[in-house]
Amino acid sequence: MSTKYFYGFIISFIAGVAFEEIVGLGFSFATLCVTLAVVLLLVRGATKVSPRSFLVSFVLLGCALGVFRLDVSQVKQNAHTLDSLVGRTVNIKGIVIEEPDVRETYTNIVLETKDVSQEQTRVMVRVLEHPSFRYGDEVEFVGKVVTPKNFTSGDKGKAFDYVAYLAKDDIHYQMYFPKLVAVSHDQGNIVREKLLAFKEALMKNIAHMIPEPEASLAGGILLGAKQSLGDELLQKFRETGVAHIVVLSGYNIAVVAGVVSRMVMFLPLTLRLTMSALGIALFAVMVGGGATVVRATIMALVVILARVLGRENDALRVLVFAGGLMVLVNPMILLHDVSFQLSFTATLAIVVLVPTIEKHFSWISSRVLREIVVTTTATQVFVLPLILYHMGSVSLVGFISNIFILPVVPIAMLAVSLVAALAWVPLLGSACAFVAYAVLAYVVIAVEFFARAPYASLSEISFPLWMLATAYFLLGYFITKKFPRSEGTKNTDYEF
Repeated sequence: MSTKYFYGFIISFIAGVAFEEIVGLGFSFATLCVTLAVVLLLVRGATKVSPRSFLVSFVLLGCALGVFRLDVSQVKQNAHTLDSLVGRTVNIKGIVIEEPDVRETYTNIVLETKDVSQEQTRVMVRVLEHPSFRYGDEVEFVGKVVTPKNFTSGDKGKAFDYVAYLAKDDIHYQMYFPKLVAVSHDQGNIVREKLLAFKEALMKNIAHMIPEPEASLAGGILLGAKQSLGDELLQKFRETGVAHIVVLSGYNIAVVAGVVSRMVMFLPLTLRLTMSALGIALFAVMVGGGATVVRATIMALVVILARVLGRENDALRVLVFAGGLMVLVNPMILLHDVSFQLSFTATLAIVVLVPTIEKHFSWISSRVLREIVVTTTATQVFVLPLILYHMGSVSLVGFISNIFILPVVPIAMLAVSLVAALAWVPLLGSACAFVAYAVLAYVVIAVEFFARAPYASLSEISFPLWMLATAYFLLGYFITKKFPRSEGTKNTDYEF
């Protein structure tokens, strides 16, 4: 398929999803697009019409598919299953279908129940930290069913569509601090249960050998553990622009891929890629296997593919296809999942902006340092408009703090993994714990140091939608003018 047809179809599909969500074009508009596309194809088949008509047909079909897909997803959602119980205290049984989200003073768990009807219904339940529940537990809970409410954040009252944010995961009901009793265990997927149990054992080893808050940081960096660093310290990570290392991101997963790749360096490139992909997949399941982790995993694989192939155009096609496929699976993530938007945008920056600006950093002699500086610059610039639009804040020290902190993250992950695996070995475990603690303490100290800088971050910035669109239009124009046109060569000796 020609490149222009490929991009035209997928981009128009994504645009159709977006416009249907914002404007509500409706089934009639989608039908009109399909009709016009068919007419253009028939006319082109009967006469010698410009090839542009074929491209227009692809664009119309893509837009129609986007509208149809969003409508179908909204019809399938069980948004009204428990409407008759809203505001009432009920007794329901359900199964914990996601790894519990542990916060500083409470825990969020997602339960799936069939008690009320034959349709599976998800409920977000907020409970106290104790007693703890696990993935696969069947629980009986008694509490009041409520529907999610949107809220405003910040002094300027920026609205957050919390209803749509939960709806993207098919959650339409909540309960706050009900009475819960575990009925049975091991009701989930057995492979996922075993991997999560293995993760829990590793987390216990880390907590036993490393003190807080470094232990929570270690769990977040290595295993994506949903344990809180505390609101105050977490806010400092945000202010210094390094909050992405606290939770599992595409960067952390790429580090895991690098470790697996180096372990199998003796194998041919194809087998190394296969082993790295398999290792990432198992790691993603172990850390929870949630939608956010899956998307981060896909983005990490795209980055790896881009660097191995050495051909940015090929990597861009893979990235656009992966993004379109994720939106096809769950169209609600396009506008209501900030993590997807940031992950996709950061990966896009690595694929298209890094090759565009890297020649301007040739004065940095160290290859490793140059890669860190170029990648940090590209991703910071590319995600900044999104951060301003959604959060209304910006870290003024984020670029510098990332340069000082990111290089030690792989060292921290390696040291923490050794602690998790060797905690039971008397002297070796303690030695590994000392090294891990030293690196993690450096990260915490660096974050606190940069957070103390005057005007480390600015908040309550007004950045409306038109400014977001303008920013990305200018970035796109710059890339199209400066993007290197020469094709790279496949890098068979590349180390991730």
